Amino acid sequence: MKKDLEIYNQMDWWHPKHSLLKMVPVKFNYFKEKIGNLQDLKILDLGCGGGLLSEEFAKYGAKVTGIDISDNSIKIANKHAKDNNLFIEYKVGSAENIPAINNLFDVVICADCLEHVEDIEKVISEISRVLKKDGIFCYDTINRNVLSKIIAIWFVDRILRWQYKSLAVTENNYKVHNWKKFIKPFELFHLLKKYNLKNQEVKGIIFAGIKNGNIKTKIGNSTKIAYIGYAQREYTSLLL
Repeated sequence: MKKDLEIYNQMDWWHPKHSLLKMVPVKFNYFKEKIGNLQDLKILDLGCGGGLLSEEFAKYGAKVTGIDISDNSIKIANKHAKDNNLFIEYKVGSAENIPAINNLFDVVICADCLEHVEDIEKVISEISRVLKKDGIFCYDTINRNVLSKIIAIWFVDRILRWQYKSLAVTENNYKVHNWKKFIKPFELFHLLKKYNLKNQEVKGIIFAGIKNGNIKTKIGNSTKIAYIGYAQREYTSLLL
């Protein structure tokens, strides 16, 4: 995670050419469709970065908490939310050890995060712990296979490294992704089931070309490279 922090602590999250910012509508619209009415829902954005998705949920009336391991990202998220008159509670913390909270969440979002954590099982157990009964867990991540290695590591990472130079990230031969941390869908589904999260749907995130130096994506059926989906928290007296 050290290399990730070196990148994210420097990054200009709200730069108009940021690829992650460009991808927000695709992911947000999918999650919103699956969740339904967002008004007054308690939502945790885990690995929130600079608050790109957090702000979208807050605009629709959700009570959002954003958590990220990067202190500088949280500072940027706080400032941007205040500048746009949005109330979002941001905290510095890791996905493996979610900071203390007063109440459980209706929804946990984990986008562009699972493929960066050190202990994926601990993260899933923490997500289950902080979700209400019937709460929804929304995720997206990258599959682990030869194709994803070619596309995500050899192709996309080169584009991102070139782009990050314009986002105030000092070039230091960073590896944006670690292929060994990518997660096969069946591996994720196994962990979800283990921690009482029943997967409801999985769809693919499809590469849709490059425009003005930004990677374009759309929702499709192939999960060979990246995938997006949601699960629901099942009741168990042992974890509540």
